[in-house]
Amino acid sequence: MEGEVRKSFFYSWACVVITLVMAFAFPSASLSKQKKTKKTHSQVAVTMPKAALSHADSIRYRYFLMEAERHQVLEHYAAAFDLMEHCKQINPNGAEAWFMQSLYYKSLDRDSMSLECLKKAVSLNPSNKHYLERLAQMYVETHDYDEAKAVYEDLVERDHSRTDVLNTLVQLYQKDKEYDKVLWVIERMEALEGVSEELTLSKLQVYERKDDMKSAYKALKSLSDEYPNDLNYKVMMGNWLMKKNRKKEAYKIFSKALKEDPNNSYVLSSIYDYYREVGEDTLAHKMMETILGNKKADTSLKVTMLRQVIQDNERDGGDSTKVVAVFDRVMEVNPQDADMAEMKAAYMSLKDFPTDSINAALCQVLAIAPDNAGARLQILQNLWPEKRWDEIIDLCKPAVQYNPEEMAFYYFMGLAYYQKDDKESALDAFRRGVGEITPQSNKEIVSDFYALMGDILHEKGLEGEAFAAYDSCLQWKDDNIGALNNYAYYLSLKGEDLHRAEQMSYKTIKAEPTNGTYLDTYAWILYMQERYEEAKIYIDQAVANDTDSVQGSVILDHAGDIYNKVGDKEKAAEYWQRALDAGPDGDDAIKEIRRKMEENALLRKENND
Repeated sequence: MEGEVRKSFFYSWACVVITLVMAFAFPSASLSKQKKTKKTHSQVAVTMPKAALSHADSIRYRYFLMEAERHQVLEHYAAAFDLMEHCKQINPNGAEAWFMQSLYYKSLDRDSMSLECLKKAVSLNPSNKHYLERLAQMYVETHDYDEAKAVYEDLVERDHSRTDVLNTLVQLYQKDKEYDKVLWVIERMEALEGVSEELTLSKLQVYERKDDMKSAYKALKSLSDEYPNDLNYKVMMGNWLMKKNRKKEAYKIFSKALKEDPNNSYVLSSIYDYYREVGEDTLAHKMMETILGNKKADTSLKVTMLRQVIQDNERDGGDSTKVVAVFDRVMEVNPQDADMAEMKAAYMSLKDFPTDSINAALCQVLAIAPDNAGARLQILQNLWPEKRWDEIIDLCKPAVQYNPEEMAFYYFMGLAYYQKDDKESALDAFRRGVGEITPQSNKEIVSDFYALMGDILHEKGLEGEAFAAYDSCLQWKDDNIGALNNYAYYLSLKGEDLHRAEQMSYKTIKAEPTNGTYLDTYAWILYMQERYEEAKIYIDQAVANDTDSVQGSVILDHAGDIYNKVGDKEKAAEYWQRALDAGPDGDDAIKEIRRKMEENALLRKENND
């Protein structure tokens, strides 16, 4: 009992201490002096004076407000809401509680209730900029743009340096086509940030929407005068004059700018556009040649010119050799321009040039940028159908140095070695590729990596490693049909885990019901489970679907074994003979088939006798 009393005492004392700390940390709003301010939009709703809050109620209000915030953080929303309501009962003029309830209603998508609470919070504490900004945002969200503008205007009056608010006001005024107000805001921003290209262009757009071309011209001229050494602004003026059909004035500006900087890409392109606009095609073509032959001209401008060359060429009949000749002239000026080399190769591919010519263009790209994975992969794809294994390997070796994260290079290299029957090098390539796998890797390629590793490891007699590779393969892609078939078949040869082998094999014949190899695997697994009659059904399908000119010895050998088990000794002997004729793989296989045939012959003779 005494312990309980002492515990209660210390608990009460702790509450008193906390209350005192809170009182000093959060003094009552009623005790602070209220600064007199100009009446604003957010103060209009105030109709009743605030009732004075006692010191004790102020402490209680702050305590329960903190409790509400704590429960909100803990996601105890019902408790948090009840505490907010309790705060409002203690202090109906507590802006914080109203604001918190606004956020609560917003999370429940009850926008109208959220807005009312927020308006109440603002009316109770109109100097709180955070409340005002949230109110303005809500007005925008509810498409009440007039109210939103009024609040943002209030915020600007309170803080003239808020360029973010000014930017928002520009958007709102533009939406309602209040162009004079937009200009007023831009001028406020210029006073804060100084004259800039972005703001001047914004003013230019507004003047044009107002159809005030005189002011638009002045705005551009002021920018040009502000930065007399920047030709871009002069050219911008010229382009604007071109749009207004004042071509002679524009040409004077362009000509003067060209004398000041003959290599300026902006000037060159503007003069080219001028010649095309006035119908001077010969001069336009000459300017294009000048740009393409200018070593200092921007690549982006040259690309634009070349697109025009291609477009004109297509219109005139589409002689692609002429376009390639233009590419070559450009490359002579800038032989290290990788973008131009890549564009040339892309064009040749698009126009179906011979594969060797495309590959030569792609090799030119690699000579400039050896880390260009796209160009290298395209060459590999072109070489693969031609079975040029050595060239493929030579291309892949530097690729894994420049682009070690690109799985496709290990894949091509490993497959090329595999086709050359260099299993050790193939396995090394695949293992190096596996070392670069990330969660973002292409699951199809990764799965095939492990499948091929499994095949090679099994050929080397490393069954444990092979089966682990197959397991990894199926983790990345559980429907890798080739891996499922091989894994199932190798398990059946060992006579292990036949139930799982049957499940894997069944997936393959469901996916490809006429694949003789997959049907043979499934039949053999059934045979190993001593389900001979079922095995006979599937081996018949395997033989029927093995459509090669010379049927596979393994399938015919299996057919003989299965027919032997169902009691059809003559049919079994026939299949074994066909298996011998097909040419079994190795002397051991030949000996085994002959042994079975001799044993079968003896049994048939005994039965006949």
